[in-house]
Amino acid sequence: MKENKILLSLYKGIKELIKSLSLKERAETVCKICVEDLGLSLCWVGKKEKDGSVSVFAQYPFDHPYPKLIKVRWDKSDYGKGPTGRAIKLGIPQILRDVETPEYKVWLPVAKKYGFKSSASFPIKDEKGEVWGSLNLYSKKKNYFSSETIEIFNSFSDLLSLAFRNAFLFEKANRRLNKIMALRNIDLAILSSFDIRVIYDVFLHEIVSLLQIDAVSLLEFDEFTQEFKLKVQKGLPNEELKKQSIKIGSFIPGKAAKERRIIKASLEEMDEPLRKRIMEEQGFNIYYASPMIAKGKILGIVEVFRRNGLEEEEEWVEFFEALTGQVSMAFENAKLLFELQNAKEDLLLAYDQTIEALSYGLDLRDKETEGHSQRVTELTVKIAEKFGIRGEKLRYVKWGALLHDIGKLGVPDSILLKPGPLTDKEWEIMKKHPEYGYNMLKEIDFLLPALEIPLYHHEKWDGSGYPKGLKGDEIPLPARIFAVVDVWDALTNERPYRPPWSKEKALEYIISQSGKHFDPEVVKVFLEVIREYL
Repeated sequence: MKENKILLSLYKGIKELIKSLSLKERAETVCKICVEDLGLSLCWVGKKEKDGSVSVFAQYPFDHPYPKLIKVRWDKSDYGKGPTGRAIKLGIPQILRDVETPEYKVWLPVAKKYGFKSSASFPIKDEKGEVWGSLNLYSKKKNYFSSETIEIFNSFSDLLSLAFRNAFLFEKANRRLNKIMALRNIDLAILSSFDIRVIYDVFLHEIVSLLQIDAVSLLEFDEFTQEFKLKVQKGLPNEELKKQSIKIGSFIPGKAAKERRIIKASLEEMDEPLRKRIMEEQGFNIYYASPMIAKGKILGIVEVFRRNGLEEEEEWVEFFEALTGQVSMAFENAKLLFELQNAKEDLLLAYDQTIEALSYGLDLRDKETEGHSQRVTELTVKIAEKFGIRGEKLRYVKWGALLHDIGKLGVPDSILLKPGPLTDKEWEIMKKHPEYGYNMLKEIDFLLPALEIPLYHHEKWDGSGYPKGLKGDEIPLPARIFAVVDVWDALTNERPYRPPWSKEKALEYIISQSGKHFDPEVVKVFLEVIREYL
C-alpha cells in the first residue's frame, strides 16, 4: 500500500513537473510532493559547487532550518562522507535506513534535534549526463527507505534527472538567447547612436546583467602616452581609479592588452596594488581583463570583478569576449565619426571664415556700403529661422547673404564707384552683377546651394525684377527674404548722394511695396522681426 501511494504521488509529480521549464520551480515541486504526499519530513535539492561544497538549491518546507544549519560537501573531508556527498561523488543513490552511523556523525546532533531517523540521497544529472547535484530526503521513521521504496525513488530520480535535463537545456537556450539579445542591443545602440556615452551605457547594463558580475570598468587607451585610463565603471570606487593610469604591459590589465588575450586572476594573484585593495575591500575574489581591439588596434581594456566562481566558465569567457568585441567595434566607429565630425566642423569653420573675409573685402571695395554685408546677413538669418529654415539650409542662406554682391567684382570701378547717377548703358552693366556672381561661383560644389540669393535677390514679386524676371513663388524663398532686408538696409544707412531715411519712413516704403516688389508674407514676418530691433 505504501509503495502504491508513492507511485501515485510520483505520477502526480511528473504531471506537475511538465507544467514548468524552470529548473528552480521543478526542484521546488519535487520537494513539496515528497513532503506533502509521501510523508517525508524534509526534502532539499543540493547543487554541486566547484569548490567541493554543496549549496541549497531548493527545499520544502521552505522555512526548515536544517539545510542551512549543516555543512555538506562532496570532497574527501568528513563533510563529504554523508549520503549527499557520496551520491554526488559516486553518481549512485545513498541510503541510510538509520542515521546513527559513523559516516553521519558530524550531522547527527542536528538531525536528532529535528527527529530525523533515516535519510537518502539520489543523484541528479545534467544534460551531459554528469552529476549536477542530489535529491536529499529525510524521514522521522527508521527503515522508511525499504528495497521497494528505494527502487521507486531511484526510478523517480531518473525521471527527475530527465525533467531537470530538459530544464537545463531550456535555461541554457534561454541564456544563449539572452546573450544574442544583448549583442543585438549593442548592435542597435551602434546603429541608432554614434554617441559613445549611449554605447557605454548599453554595454555596462548588458555586461552586468548577463555575465552576472559584481563590478565592471572600461579603460581607454591613449596612443600618445601608451597608458590606459578609466572611462566608465559600475560598482567600483570611481575617484581613485580615475586618478590612476596603467602602462601597456604593466600589471595584469596591461599584460592582457599587450598579449591581446583575456587574463583571469584571483585575489591572491592580482599584482596591481589598487585593484588588489579594492578586491579585498569589496569582497571580490575573481578578476578578468579583456583587451578591446578593433582593426588590429588596441582601444582599451574591459575589467570585470566577481565575488563567486563560475559555472560553465568556458561559455562565459566566450560571451565576455564577444561582448568586448562588440563594444570595441562600437567605440572605434564612434571615435571615427567623432573625428570626421570634428574635421567637418573645422572645414565648415574655414569656409565661414573665408566667405566672411571675402564679404568684408567686397564691402571695403565699395566704401559707401561698408558693414552692409554683415548687417543684412544677420537680419536675413533671423527671418529665415522664422520661416523654419534650419541646419545646413540656414548655413547656405548665411553664405548666400554674405556673397550676395560678389558679382560686383565684375563691374568696372568707373561704374561701381561713380558718385552720380548711372547712364542707361551703365545700368545694363550693373544689372549683370547677379549673373556675374553666379558664374563665378557655380563651379564650387559646396557653394552651389547658396547661390539663390546672389542670383535672384533683385527679382521682384510682380515679375519686374532682374536678371530673369521671375514672379511670385518662382523666386526662391531665401532671395525673397533677402530682397526686403537689402532694401531696408540701403534705405536706413547713409549714402554719398543722400542721407539715411528714418526707420518709420523706410517701414512705410517696405509696406507700400508689399505685393509689388516684395512677397507679402515675407513683409509680414520682416515687420515682426524688425520691431525687436527698433
